[in-house]
Amino acid sequence: MRAFVIGGADISDYSFCYDYLNSYIVCCDAGIRHAKNMGIVPNIIVGDFDSADKEDIEYFKKLNVKFKKYSPNKDETDMELGIDAALDAKCDEIVITGGIGSRIDHTMANMQLLYNIKKNNLNAVIVNEHNEIRLVCDNIVIKGKKGDIVSLIPMTQEVDGVTTQNLEYPLKNAKLFFGSRLIAISNVMLGDTASISIKSGWLYVIKSND
Repeated sequence: MRAFVIGGADISDYSFCYDYLNSYIVCCDAGIRHAKNMGIVPNIIVGDFDSADKEDIEYFKKLNVKFKKYSPNKDETDMELGIDAALDAKCDEIVITGGIGSRIDHTMANMQLLYNIKKNNLNAVIVNEHNEIRLVCDNIVIKGKKGDIVSLIPMTQEVDGVTTQNLEYPLKNAKLFFGSRLIAISNVMLGDTASISIKSGWLYVIKSND
């Protein structure tokens, strides 16, 4: 079962979301405004509710949506609580939106959350109108269209044995380094799919369409 976890970062165009609505829907705090805007009813809403609009909270309470409230002094972010709710529901794929925004600290934290999901042998992606962010430790095939931008950014100090197919600037058994020689930024898809494989390390694979 797939989970669609909705955070509170701004979303200006909901059209990409409709591909994921046939999912177990989790809203994280202020993410409930996106559910309300799309006219969907979440399976569960989690958070400390320090940023959610009170009218939105009451709207979903009247619909008898399950709420799970936490103390503001919690150790986890609201997004992490949303992912935990998806894992509790036995979801094996997690799509996160409302997780890329003007708060770069929140965006970076959400990107790091992909690590624990992947360590649990689950698939996960962070999406917004223009980007798809994945974390890879083995291999992946990404779908898109010709001309989409693909960037490979190391999360670990080194990523070894990087091989790509169907990208304009191919890599074969290459080594990428955290913080230097960022040679894998802004590659270009040559068709509807591209593949990336690595032998060791952890690599962010980011597909962008603008």
